[in-house]
Amino acid sequence: MRLPIFSWTRTFAAIAALTVLGGCSSGSPAGEEPETNSALLAEYVALGDSFAAGPGIAPASMGDPCFRAAVNYPHLVAKNLGVKTFRDVTCSGARTENILTTPQTGRTAEATVPIQLDALTADTSLVTLTIGGNDAGLLTIANQCVNQRPEPDGESCRDRLTANGIDRGAQAVDAVGPPIADVLNAIHREAPHARVLITSYGLYTRDGGCPSQPVWPRDATYLQGLVDRLAALTRTAAAENHAEFVDLIGPGAGHDGCDTADNWVNGIVARRPQDGVVPLHPTGLGETNFARIIVEQLSRAAS
Repeated sequence: MRLPIFSWTRTFAAIAALTVLGGCSSGSPAGEEPETNSALLAEYVALGDSFAAGPGIAPASMGDPCFRAAVNYPHLVAKNLGVKTFRDVTCSGARTENILTTPQTGRTAEATVPIQLDALTADTSLVTLTIGGNDAGLLTIANQCVNQRPEPDGESCRDRLTANGIDRGAQAVDAVGPPIADVLNAIHREAPHARVLITSYGLYTRDGGCPSQPVWPRDATYLQGLVDRLAALTRTAAAENHAEFVDLIGPGAGHDGCDTADNWVNGIVARRPQDGVVPLHPTGLGETNFARIIVEQLSRAAS
C-alpha cells in the first residue's frame, strides 16, 4: 500500500483545522556599498514560498490565505533586528511568477494574493527570499518516490526519472535558474538600496535515507541531490545578481527529517506534528534556526 499523494488542498484544510485548536557577494548593485546594520532596521520585506511562510507551525494568523506562521523565519529575523517596518508577503505554494507577474490564489478562489514584488519600496533596506522549489516541482517528485515496502516491491523514482540517460529531475531544477535571476533583478529595480539574501532549502534526509521515511535509499539520496542542485544553482544566481546566498543545508547536518528530537525539517512523514504538520517543510525549531543563521550572516557581512 502506498501513502496518499501529498496535496496542498488537503494539507491546507488540515492546517486550518489545527490552527483553530492551537562566499557572499554584495547585497547592493555593483559599485554601491552594502547596507550597515543600522540601515537594515528601516524596512524589511520577506518574499518567498512555504519554506519561508511556515505553514502548519503554531501560532498562525487566522484566515491568512498564505498559511504564514507568526514564528516563521521572517518574523523572527524582524524581531531580532528590531526593524521599524516589516512586511511578510511569503505565501505557501508561491512560484517565481507569483513574485513577478501573477497574483496567487490563496485559501479560496476569491482570496487572490497580489504579486509579492508590490511589497517593495524605494525605502526597503533588507529583503529575504526563498523560492524555486515549486517551479522545479520538487514536492511532486518527492511524492513519486514514496514506497511503503522494500525493494523490489515498487518502482524507483530515481530510475524512472533518469531512464535513457536523461535526468528529468535535474532538468526541472536547472530550468529554475533564469527565473530566479529575474526575481533578483526585479528586487533590485524596486528596492535599489536593499541588501538581498536568498536562501537554500533544507537538509531533508541523509545519504541513503532512513528507516523512518517510506523512501528507498537510492531514491532518498536522489531527492536530496536535487535539493542540493537547486542550492548550487541559487548560490550562482546570487553571485551573478548582487545578492547574498544563505546556506541552510550544511548547518542542518544532524537535524534532517529522519530525526525526531530536533529536526529542522519534516521528511515525507512528519515525525513531530506538534512542531509543524506539513511534510517536507520546516518545523518551528527549523524556522528558529534559519532565522539565527540569517541574522548571523547579516552581522558578519556588515561588520
